[in-house]
Amino acid sequence: MFLLAFEGFQASKFLKRDVAIEGSPSGDYEPVRTFCPNGPNLRFSETGDSRLSEAETNYVKEKSSKSIPLWKDYLNRVKLNNFDVNQFLAKAEHQGGIGMNTLPSFGFAISGGGVRALCLGASILEGFDGRNQKAVDAKVGGLVQLATYASGLSGGAWLLGSWATSNFQRLPILNQTLWRLTEENDLWDWNIAKDYPNIYHVIKEKKESGFPITLVDAWGRIVARHFINDHDKGKGVLWSSIRDTSGYKNREFPFVIVLSLSRPSPHQSISIQCPIYEYTPEDFTVWNPRLNASIPIQYLGTAAPSFKDRDVCVEGYDNAGFIMGMSSNILSSVPNTFRGLGASPPARFFDSDAEMLLMADGGLASENIPLFPLIQPIRQLDVIIAIDSSAEERVETEGHTGGYPNGTSLYMTYLKTQLPEYSGYRFPKIPNAIDGTFFQNGYTKRPTFFGCYDPPPTPLIIYLPNYGAVAETDSESSQTTYTGELIGQFFDNGFAIATQSQGTTFDPEWPACLACALIDRQMIRNLTPRTDQCNNCFKRYCAVVP
Repeated sequence: MFLLAFEGFQASKFLKRDVAIEGSPSGDYEPVRTFCPNGPNLRFSETGDSRLSEAETNYVKEKSSKSIPLWKDYLNRVKLNNFDVNQFLAKAEHQGGIGMNTLPSFGFAISGGGVRALCLGASILEGFDGRNQKAVDAKVGGLVQLATYASGLSGGAWLLGSWATSNFQRLPILNQTLWRLTEENDLWDWNIAKDYPNIYHVIKEKKESGFPITLVDAWGRIVARHFINDHDKGKGVLWSSIRDTSGYKNREFPFVIVLSLSRPSPHQSISIQCPIYEYTPEDFTVWNPRLNASIPIQYLGTAAPSFKDRDVCVEGYDNAGFIMGMSSNILSSVPNTFRGLGASPPARFFDSDAEMLLMADGGLASENIPLFPLIQPIRQLDVIIAIDSSAEERVETEGHTGGYPNGTSLYMTYLKTQLPEYSGYRFPKIPNAIDGTFFQNGYTKRPTFFGCYDPPPTPLIIYLPNYGAVAETDSESSQTTYTGELIGQFFDNGFAIATQSQGTTFDPEWPACLACALIDRQMIRNLTPRTDQCNNCFKRYCAVVP
């Protein structure tokens, strides 16, 4: 089985060494009020212009500058035909490592889908982790360390939140020591219900401190119990606490983003035009054609119109469990820091008048893969590895109901970029998933590349759907208790998908083809034509879209 015994031994030391870092200014779950600091804390544009915070810019810049030897090691292991690694990296060696300039820049987008998405996302990331010798031997290890970004929603947000707050520990170790997925985890099971009095007490203190509470406060406490490695079940662990981990400080891992979307009211439907809000270790941000706005994440929960010197700001609202809960529920709300912005006619921003933002699971608009943060033009990504654990294609057998993806999430993001107001976004053409074309073309049963022949800045999408390569991993999104055997099947199947080293789509050329996709945009910038090997790979893996 993939979950090796020696990792369980290492895990016992891990629990004592790499617990999540508490950073709550109250020392507990409830936030506090303080004076706003001097400086440009609120950044916004109502004209579609966008810029990243200085903190995120520095992270990406510093990470890229350190990645030249990692790219060299990875490409030397792959050994592409008629390809000179030193020549490919010569510009970076001379001018410095700069993503989407002298080096490739890519990110992972990890879909929602409950614990199913958590397990599949974890297993595929483990299949790309340079600390996993099996992944290195399969010639795909190291991509986790090379990636610039990783985005997640719902189950994918649980994965990234647990991983990042635990100092980016090996994921099989987190499964064995922290996640407790083999326990009885339904909301009515005693294992969970026994915590309800304590949960009530904790969120009551938040309310008594004058802050709004919703059911997501309770849900976030349950999520934190499973995924935050903290003796106090994550009460004082903040999303901004990720910045204090050594993995983050040393720029060793992707810059983490989780998201939720807002809805106009509890009684109105959710659509792809609902604004998407993102939470990073540095910022709380909305990207929208009518408003791009951001505040430092530590001031989440501050009501408009604060951020002037001596105004009242809120700190400690960015509890990690609360944010992971917001990305996986429909009943959360936070004070609208951006109230009144984007109100200029003729096109008002969706949430301009809202006192509270009504947050919901980012996948409820059928964009279940969190691609939107990664296609922001300002982030300049060449490639996005999209891990899809959705379950639109239902599977029903005797005694079992589950589901696999049918491409709807990818297609919905494409449709969004075709709307007039999103014309500034670049995304490759995707076959129609609603009428079944995507499924009928076989793109849900193997890796597929989209955008192979689109010029930059359109990103190339490497689509990795959940499918039964070596095991069936189509559990229900509502399933919360997993057997050890089933978890092992997920890790085996995810490793097979990441490496293509076994199973129904076994391909010894996959490591080379994956590398061809990752370096293709940089080859264009280097004015270097595709090799014959890469051309053959693209013929094999690129989608044919009329």
